[in-house]
Amino acid sequence: MSGYYIVLLLLSLFLCIVICAFFFILKKLRKVEKRNEEKSVQIKKSHKPESKIDSLTGLLSEQEFDEAARAVLELQEPKSLYILHIDIDNFSFYRSVHGKEASDKALKYVAFCIQDFFDGHILACRNASDHFYVLAEGELNKAFETIFQWYDVLMRLIAVHAITMHFGIYTIKDPFIPVSEMRSYAKIATRSVKENYGNLIGVYNEDLFLQQQTRMELASNFESSLKDKRFVVMFQPKYDACSERIAGAEALVRWQQEDGSLTSPSEFIPVLEHTGLIPKLDFYVFEEVCKTMSNFFNKNITVVPISVNFSRVNLYNPGFCNKLTNIAGQYGIPHKSLEIELTESAFFENEKILTDIAKRLRKDDFRVSIDDFGRGYSSLNLIKEESFDVIKIDQSFLQGDNEGTAKMILKTIFTLTRELRLETVAEGVENRTQLEFLRNSGCDLIQGFFFSKPVSNIEFENMLMMQSMAS
Repeated sequence: MSGYYIVLLLLSLFLCIVICAFFFILKKLRKVEKRNEEKSVQIKKSHKPESKIDSLTGLLSEQEFDEAARAVLELQEPKSLYILHIDIDNFSFYRSVHGKEASDKALKYVAFCIQDFFDGHILACRNASDHFYVLAEGELNKAFETIFQWYDVLMRLIAVHAITMHFGIYTIKDPFIPVSEMRSYAKIATRSVKENYGNLIGVYNEDLFLQQQTRMELASNFESSLKDKRFVVMFQPKYDACSERIAGAEALVRWQQEDGSLTSPSEFIPVLEHTGLIPKLDFYVFEEVCKTMSNFFNKNITVVPISVNFSRVNLYNPGFCNKLTNIAGQYGIPHKSLEIELTESAFFENEKILTDIAKRLRKDDFRVSIDDFGRGYSSLNLIKEESFDVIKIDQSFLQGDNEGTAKMILKTIFTLTRELRLETVAEGVENRTQLEFLRNSGCDLIQGFFFSKPVSNIEFENMLMMQSMAS
């Protein structure tokens, strides 16, 4: 009996020891957890003094964000942490149109939604007026879902402001690189999707880094290339569909590298748009066209209208129309001989503003055309507003598998434009079958390799002289 009580006593003592140990460990864990929480709070407090908070939005300044993010990364594993870059599209133009008060209000809305919506967001800041950064936590798929939900809520809240955004994500893999570098990577990811209207969110990867290096090299060589006239302006003739005579041309540009190779516009135009250098190139091409036409006039060569593409970046410049007028006047070129091409996708951003610009250009007697009509954002409103002289049909209508449907659409477009007295140009015509269909359907002008590839100004001059002599 005494042995039984001894065993029971030992078991009871063991259980007491286990329970005490459990509560001791639990208490220690709670102390550690509390100490970490207090340390985290201290970090946030120490990095958010009133003088270092953005006075407009209440978010951190850029410098404070970097320092606070570094402290957070030293406290916890970077797993599932990411830097989010938020970029408001064309905000400087928005400010110039709507004023400072409306612009500040929009920025406050964005900051409020960042603070209110992001579950588990750790830090946020604003820099460069319309750029925001968030250090957030979550898996990539969850991050996409959160961003889309946030964007939807924000757009409902500030629909009256008519602004759009793009986003970039850098998932933190190496916590030891500078936070400023992480932000740069997130910004690179944003830039990768800004030209693609189907995507709102870009994710950084090594390919983007290599692309960025190439872009920086191209951008760094731009000024010297412009000075050395290594941007070569070429002309692709447009032919009358019935008479098959040259009735116009489009100015195209190629970048000749030091080794003599030519870089395609698809490679350098996006780079120059991102770096803000594109206006210099566009006006360089426009002036070279005016010089060429002035030379034709001096030689009594019959001049045909020549079209020049302008990036939508130019269209947000209030002095855009005046600059065109000044350059054309400098070389004595009649405005009716110059056609300003505006890409259809540009009107997706702000149709009213760009339509007003097109009307102003027409009022100044420039011809105005919609380039790439039908590529993806066609709006009958563009035609209804009577802001254009020419509709350029995108070459995708002449390609692809749905040939029957495409032909029906083209015939309808030609009927409509004929009634509205708009000139039509078909791009990318490569064979006589396409030519015959377009001619019979009522298309006015033909542009493509079937008639001519892009040629130098000297070759184009000879083509016009030969045509004049033949008549």
